[in-house]
Amino acid sequence: MRYWFRMELRHLRYFRTVGREEHFGRAAKILNIAQPALTRQIRHLEEELGVQLFERLPRGVRLSSAGRAFLSETESILAQVERAIENTRSHASGHYGSLRVGFSEIASAHHDIPSKLLDFRLSEPNVTLDLLPMGSRNQIEALKDARIDAAIVYDTHTTDADLEVLDYSDIAVSDISLALYQGHRLTKSKKIWMKDLDGERFLWPIRSAMPRYYDVLTQAFSVHGVTPEIVQETATNSILLSLVAAGMGLGFVEYSENRYQSGNIILRKVEDLGISFNIRMLWRKSDDSSALDLFLNAMAPD
Repeated sequence: MRYWFRMELRHLRYFRTVGREEHFGRAAKILNIAQPALTRQIRHLEEELGVQLFERLPRGVRLSSAGRAFLSETESILAQVERAIENTRSHASGHYGSLRVGFSEIASAHHDIPSKLLDFRLSEPNVTLDLLPMGSRNQIEALKDARIDAAIVYDTHTTDADLEVLDYSDIAVSDISLALYQGHRLTKSKKIWMKDLDGERFLWPIRSAMPRYYDVLTQAFSVHGVTPEIVQETATNSILLSLVAAGMGLGFVEYSENRYQSGNIILRKVEDLGISFNIRMLWRKSDDSSALDLFLNAMAPD
């Protein structure tokens, strides 16, 4: 009666080792199994295939032409299997996959963030990091809709309703600077105080886009008894800076004066403003991605 034999990966590994060594004794030592058991497994494999894989010699064995062909295929099969195992483990550990991250002027304004993004790319080459440019509120909505996996925004853009479904980590602190156009009288001042801003024309944030920023900034002016003359409201820093550069007024931006350079704009610290904001990484509470965990750890503050 024919012996029932079911070929398994271990049989291919046995054959590969014997085929490489062309010696059952050496192969058995490498595989850490008894030589008779190895000889028996190879014989069953030959019976299953219906071909002779080895020519038996007085001392050792030699691959037959069929054996050489089967060894080539076996090497390829086992390499694919080992690759699949490695990739699967990498996926599970987070070292493989893809992440879509909302990206805006915030990230380029803070020097730590671009460098950490680069470090992550270099340390995790098998994780594809797609940086998608979009405004802060658009990032938050895209994150809630699962169109992106993480967002980098100012904490001024998040609401209590957002945080019902999103989790966050504050990854950096952003200073608030006064944007002045070249030639403005305050550019010549060694220090600027809130009282110096009385009577100045201002570009102001739109409250619907940045409610906390709007409220904190308005409160700071109120505390110092200064009433801004608001000439226009803007939704983004880039628009505000363009209008400042055109001489339409002054504005506050979430940039440090030493992190922004422009020919027609000067950023200055207001000594008694007392405002700074956190740059916040957001992600969905329901997301259990291992790759995301690696990314969040990489972006954590030092």
